[in-house]
Amino acid sequence: MDSGSKSYTVLFIPDDHAQVRRYQVSGRRLKRGAWAAGVIGVLILIGSIDYVRARVGTLELSRLRSETVEQRAKLDSLSEAVGELEARLSRVSELERKVRVIADLPAPAERRVAPPGIGGGVDEEPLPALAPEELDVSGPAGDPEAEPPGEPQASVPDARAARVAGLHSRASHLSATALAREASLEDLVERLHGKTQRLASTPSIWPTEGWVTSRYGYRTSPFTGARQFHGGVDIAGRAGTPVLASADGRVVFAGKKGPLGNTVVLDHGYGVRTTYGHNHALYVKKGARVERGERIAALGNSGRSTGPHVHYAVQVDGRRVNPMNYILDE
Repeated sequence: MDSGSKSYTVLFIPDDHAQVRRYQVSGRRLKRGAWAAGVIGVLILIGSIDYVRARVGTLELSRLRSETVEQRAKLDSLSEAVGELEARLSRVSELERKVRVIADLPAPAERRVAPPGIGGGVDEEPLPALAPEELDVSGPAGDPEAEPPGEPQASVPDARAARVAGLHSRASHLSATALAREASLEDLVERLHGKTQRLASTPSIWPTEGWVTSRYGYRTSPFTGARQFHGGVDIAGRAGTPVLASADGRVVFAGKKGPLGNTVVLDHGYGVRTTYGHNHALYVKKGARVERGERIAALGNSGRSTGPHVHYAVQVDGRRVNPMNYILDE
């Protein structure tokens, strides 16, 4: 007899007092149900395995992304630290340049110096600019893994390795620059021995508190609108602010001086003179000796002036020079 023709009776007995329910199920239908249950079970098993794999992959991807973000943060921090060191070395170089100018010492042989231009000093050649790939390896904002349009797709590890290589290159350059600067500063210290008097007599501080409104060099005249050469710096401030001698010296002029109004001129020796114009009041007289930082006048608006300020000028051997080269705490 065909097993598919068999039938099975299923009894459901809820409790002692409830009616017994009978259900007849053919063998063929029961077999089909078993097959369907088996298929469903296999599908559930396969789905569960895929889910577990996907979950594990998601966790691993999340871990890798977290490590990438952490490493990028460390690289950003290292890059920022290297940038700060570069900036500090640049400031040290500028300070050394000014000290050499003030002490009338030549620049060290290893330094490459650009020729002076009108309105500015002689500046040391800056550190080489960083290539774009050394600055950042991330793509557009909000998608750190994206690549710039038109660029070939590069893996994150490759980009990170390139950035690390760039940082190593900058660090090596900093190390070499620091060694060169150390040798240059040792030379400077040796040359400064015996120059105490000259240094005390050479301008090196701001003559007053305020802000620079006009620098040394060509500018548009506030009175005529024409282009003219400005032989000093204008430092604006509150009327009455003390004006200080920028170095030890002797007063060679104290009085009214044409468009400069109330003016003080100091002779510091060694061919160096400083001028302080447009003052409200003068506190020194011709022939007096003054020291660096001593009050010599009060900031004002005398002479040909558009507002309270001091016109500060420096001359070396009769030639006007940029006063900013004689201010160490710029």
